[in-house]
Amino acid sequence: MLLITVEGDYSDAISRSTAIAQLPRLTAEGGAKNCARRDGMATVMLDAATTIGRIPDYFVQAVGSGTGAIAAWEAAQRLIQDGRYGSHLPRMILSQNLPFVPMVHAWKAGRREINAMTDMADATQAISQVYADVLTNRNPPYGITGGLFDCLTATGGEFLPVSNDEAVRAQQLFEECEGIDLDPAAAVTVASLITAVEKKLINPCKDVMLNITGGGYKRVREEYNLIPVTSALATDNATTMDQIAGFVNDWVKEHA
Repeated sequence: MLLITVEGDYSDAISRSTAIAQLPRLTAEGGAKNCARRDGMATVMLDAATTIGRIPDYFVQAVGSGTGAIAAWEAAQRLIQDGRYGSHLPRMILSQNLPFVPMVHAWKAGRREINAMTDMADATQAISQVYADVLTNRNPPYGITGGLFDCLTATGGEFLPVSNDEAVRAQQLFEECEGIDLDPAAAVTVASLITAVEKKLINPCKDVMLNITGGGYKRVREEYNLIPVTSALATDNATTMDQIAGFVNDWVKEHA
């Protein structure tokens, strides 16, 4: 495995990896446009439906790009075609972490497109303040055909902003109730469920699928001896693509 680290935020890492994938003999994974990735992420919806016996009434998740939510929506459509799990789409309740909430702004304004000047004003500063930095994709598949705007429109969904304090409180509550610590993004998800119920966006008597996307780090540290992975190359703003290309090409020749 070749691990290259990037000094910056989540979007900086995406930008750098996209550039690296353009090098000879390398291929970009595809992100939200990769149907195999979406089908893999869709298994949570399939598992929920087969466990419950029907398509859940609500799907709740915090999103950065929103690929997981799109995947769940697509899976629900296939379950409807199957015919054994109901004929309804789950209402998608999605969220982002304040103060970086460009998709929330666009959705609340009824816009298909994200406006960088208004929805992501001072993005670097906003991103530096969020609790869950994995939710800070600056170029999410929001407005494209089949993206999050279409997903929310088709399901009568909603987009909620979640503060850091709300996420931390939700994280503590979840660990107290379920015995598992949460990834920050999953904490935002739980906080959005609490908000949705308080605002009566969710009927608590209905079936809710809460997509917990990560956690259990404390247990892993307690039960296993962890082996840290060191980076093969650490990059920052001063690192040129020529330097990275030379390093990567040499590594590929040696290992691929």
